[in-house]
Amino acid sequence: MVEHAMLSSIIIGGGPGGLGPLIWAAQHGLLPDWLDRGVAVVERQAHLGGTLGRFGIHSDSLGGSYLECLEAPGLPEALLPLRDDPLAFEMAGYRDTFPPLGLVDRFMRRIGIALASMLAESPASSLHLSTEARTLHLRSDGTIAIETIGSDGTGATLFARSAVIALGGHQSWPQQALLPGVTLAGCRMRRVMPSDRALSSDGLREANDILAAAGRRRILILGGSHSAYAVTDALLALPAADRLGAGQIEILQRREPRVFYPDREAALDDLYDVDPADICPRTLRVNRMGGLRGYGREMWRQIARRPRTLPEPRVVAMSMQQFSATELHSKLERAALVVPCFGYRSAVLPVFDAQGERLALSAEAGGVAVGDDSRLLTSDGTRLPNLFGIGLGTGYRLPASMGGEPNFDGQANSLWLYQNDIGEVIYRAIHRREAELAGQPSPDVVGDRHRLQRARVAVLAGPDARLLALGGDLARGVAEDVAYGERAAAKP
Repeated sequence: MVEHAMLSSIIIGGGPGGLGPLIWAAQHGLLPDWLDRGVAVVERQAHLGGTLGRFGIHSDSLGGSYLECLEAPGLPEALLPLRDDPLAFEMAGYRDTFPPLGLVDRFMRRIGIALASMLAESPASSLHLSTEARTLHLRSDGTIAIETIGSDGTGATLFARSAVIALGGHQSWPQQALLPGVTLAGCRMRRVMPSDRALSSDGLREANDILAAAGRRRILILGGSHSAYAVTDALLALPAADRLGAGQIEILQRREPRVFYPDREAALDDLYDVDPADICPRTLRVNRMGGLRGYGREMWRQIARRPRTLPEPRVVAMSMQQFSATELHSKLERAALVVPCFGYRSAVLPVFDAQGERLALSAEAGGVAVGDDSRLLTSDGTRLPNLFGIGLGTGYRLPASMGGEPNFDGQANSLWLYQNDIGEVIYRAIHRREAELAGQPSPDVVGDRHRLQRARVAVLAGPDARLLALGGDLARGVAEDVAYGERAAAKP
């Protein structure tokens, strides 16, 4: 077993979530100093950047949101060439629309290559590709030990003052209660395909064969999330969907989905009823965090026959509660295909305390994985001071300081948030704890001073410099027009 020197931080998972705090630090000129204090990234794949390329659909964020991290004035010299990379130019073609996830995947992998080079060039840091983190141990001195194993079977132990778990999410649908006494596990369905599979390129090919042989049997989409409407849109784009009759795809949901609009007037123009609690007080967007966006939003507009859309008669959306348990059970068993769209739970790894006892994590019990400071939660709500979670399924709830509509009760799963607000929360918490232990001023305070100086120079040099670097709600609102797809969503 190989043992390594003490690090500042270990990031477990090098996908969009795990890279988020690194990219936030890079945008603000703080990454080189962080790497000098020691960062290890552990990733089970042979590359950084994630696996979004397996999905055969479009992003629900504008292309501009992916480019924003390259436009920051504090970007390290090692990352500046990315601005002129062919993939950046290709992404710029989608600046005001929604890029395919295949392009997003290639773009994120390119950023991953650049960050991998920075890790390799830093004597204090390391990158562990094709490596799996097996267990995490909290040590009596307040540090962390993580046991890993490489693809060749070699084991190693990494030590750090903090760790970020970004292992993505997993879907848990068999025991999901649809109605009292009705679960998917209790039904003998012909074919079931969770949304994670249904949205993949392989899953869509399989779904096309199922649709071709469906006859008059129904296709049931369970849930009212963005995934449900994205799956519906993807299925209708398949060649075999031309054979479907009126109402043959049924979306069964517990409640009507919330839909994003750039402002109240746009919502009313689309005949959408706006509750005052649907409006973000900071940006005045309608359902800014919880609303359908992108292709899923347009699918809903077609189904709901909103103005200036072509109706989609092959799909109907219904309340799940209108059926009895017997009726729903029968409907599920008769369907040609059932697609559960119930969201994600955070993937974690076993965590042991200093006495060797395994901790019961909230995520393992089906609860939210993290608090509003992104610290990992145990099942009794205790926050682990130097363990953080980020990424799909963590259940992160936005604090009021980050905006969002009062009615929003879901998870914040946004690459832009990972690279901005949530990435900042984790970075500052990690370095504040380090500084407290060392009895020194927090390094991010020093970094802020230099970052703002650079931003002022950039603004004086050109009025189109990234206003986000200056801070403030006005500047942040401008940036969010790009990041959350709000320009495109304003178009009917």
